[in-house]
Amino acid sequence: MARPDQEKCRLCSKLTSQEAQQRHGPNEDGCWDAKYCHNRRSYYRHRGVRNHVRKQRRQVQQAEPLSSEPEVSRAARVATLEVLAPAVPAAIAHFYRQTKDSPLHALGAELWMGNDRIAKIEPVHCLGLTEMQVKNLLVRILDGFSQYSGMKVERFRSSVELNPLNCPIYPCPLHPSETNYGS
Repeated sequence: MARPDQEKCRLCSKLTSQEAQQRHGPNEDGCWDAKYCHNRRSYYRHRGVRNHVRKQRRQVQQAEPLSSEPEVSRAARVATLEVLAPAVPAAIAHFYRQTKDSPLHALGAELWMGNDRIAKIEPVHCLGLTEMQVKNLLVRILDGFSQYSGMKVERFRSSVELNPLNCPIYPCPLHPSETNYGS
């Protein structure tokens, strides 16, 4: 991962460290560099959270002037106004797969209204489902969210790609030691 190939590094960050070294090691495409890759993978895994925290910190700093600043006349102060955005439902899909080209392992979803999660579809395994069956499942999820919220939810506003090794469903075919066959 020594090259600045952002998309490749972002996808690599979803893999475990061992998988990444095997896929991008000297025998494969040769981009793995132990000196840089651990930090870069961490950066790509956590950048969404870091950006969110930075944004919140900036908002707080803008709202609360520092006490060490000299007094400024009222005319020179700038008012900070809070405008409440209308609460509209936003659906987020959770895809459990290695890459966008990999087969879909599981699918889950959440419904958000403003800053609050108001509904959640627990992940379900998609093993053996055709592409059309997955699309129909996504439509049924949106219909369920529409009924629950009382407002039409037409599409997913965002999607989250998760590694299938993080699949929360028990038993899971990816974890054969957890599967209890014959009992």
